[in-house]
Amino acid sequence: MIPVTELRKIHLTGLLLFFVVLTLSTYINRFPTGDDAWFGEQSYWLAKEGIIRSEFFSGIVGWERQILVSHKLFLAFGAAVIHFFGYDLPILKISGLLFFLILVGQIMFYIKKSDKTYALHYALAIAVLIFSNRLLIKMSFENRPEMMVAAFGFGSFLMLNYHNKSWPGAFLAGILGGLAFLTHLNGCIYVIAGFACLCILKAPFKAILSFSLGAAITCSLYFIDVFMAHNGLETWWFQFRNDPATQASFDLYGKVIQLISYPRLFFQSPEQLALSLLLTYLLWKQRKLIHLLPRFLKVYSLALLVSFWLITKANAGMYLVLFIPFMLILTFELYRLEPVRHNHLRWLLGLYFVIGIFGYVQLIRKNISLGYLPKTYENLEKILPKDKIGVVPLTFFYNEYERFQTLRTHENYKLYCHKVNMTPDGFGRWAKASNAGFILMDYQFNPEKFFPPASDSDIENYHRAYFDGRFAVFLLVE
Repeated sequence: MIPVTELRKIHLTGLLLFFVVLTLSTYINRFPTGDDAWFGEQSYWLAKEGIIRSEFFSGIVGWERQILVSHKLFLAFGAAVIHFFGYDLPILKISGLLFFLILVGQIMFYIKKSDKTYALHYALAIAVLIFSNRLLIKMSFENRPEMMVAAFGFGSFLMLNYHNKSWPGAFLAGILGGLAFLTHLNGCIYVIAGFACLCILKAPFKAILSFSLGAAITCSLYFIDVFMAHNGLETWWFQFRNDPATQASFDLYGKVIQLISYPRLFFQSPEQLALSLLLTYLLWKQRKLIHLLPRFLKVYSLALLVSFWLITKANAGMYLVLFIPFMLILTFELYRLEPVRHNHLRWLLGLYFVIGIFGYVQLIRKNISLGYLPKTYENLEKILPKDKIGVVPLTFFYNEYERFQTLRTHENYKLYCHKVNMTPDGFGRWAKASNAGFILMDYQFNPEKFFPPASDSDIENYHRAYFDGRFAVFLLVE
């Protein structure tokens, strides 16, 4: 007879393999998002010209000349990938996958160090939670910086957790926190949390100083291109304050709304709610045992939560990725204190897996229904004038960017006119003012409210020359 513990390991292994196979299936012909295409464009120019800029968003706070407020280390990584391997869609998405795997390895390392007796049992259980998490799997194959930030940030925590009394360990933790900051400004929360944790727990002064020095040296690299640019500091501040996508967050009312609505980061949609609900239940169920949790983990997690609450300009659900490693190890530590056998936990785990599987189905279905977008765009090439400036979806970047003279994007119009009512004719007027010879619209994957109805063959200054039920091509009326 197989022992109960071994039987559980077999069941967990089977469940893990099931979710790993589902995860891999979501990567086949994974569709691009607008954001990962825009970051791809910025990395493209960094690889080609040595500066971060954007033709897609020409006319927006000088981004066509240089973008000084950017995710610099992440874009540098993308530029290196483009330099050596090109900018095909799956290649740029590898950034998310690489740092996702690093993050998985870090979490497994923590579990092994924390409980050597039952390490494999707990590692399998947490791995199942990782590979059935819809948000993690979605973000694990996107050209976005959050996974990279989380890997550096969690790495900084691990170094402090095990070496907070050693100045070399604290120095390396500071460097990793600084690298998270270089990847995305939100990464500063790991520097803040690390410093606060060391001070609160009265770490040796050498450790506090070393952490601060490592973080300060690394964070300062963020301003290299700022100081090298003409009027760099002035331009950086102008771009920081006038980005049309975040302007609303700078006024007092907007900040108060962000502070009040902070919990939506954890409960915004089912993909955020699944893990948040599971952790909340365990915190309540084990509330009398919380004092037994590792002190460093408790203080660091709380400092991280508060620091992001104070500095964030957006409570977007994707930022939950920055917290998920800590939520997972808190789940592990809470369960380990006293295994919970209640039916409520089984129902919550069932809900967690249902949300995950439903998310997998959504991703796979979208991959199939859209087809492989670079190939789809390639089929449209013959009807698009390559010697004209074009206004296209952001995702048109993949495999097409170098084949046209200059490309703008629909989102450029949205940012340019974000304070006014956007209409099809307004879109046409803006496109002509931008010297665009054609406009490509995707009514299925990238529909916009300012697209004309499918029955309309004209907008101001442009006539529809092609329409197949999904794609429409409007040419400038000469």
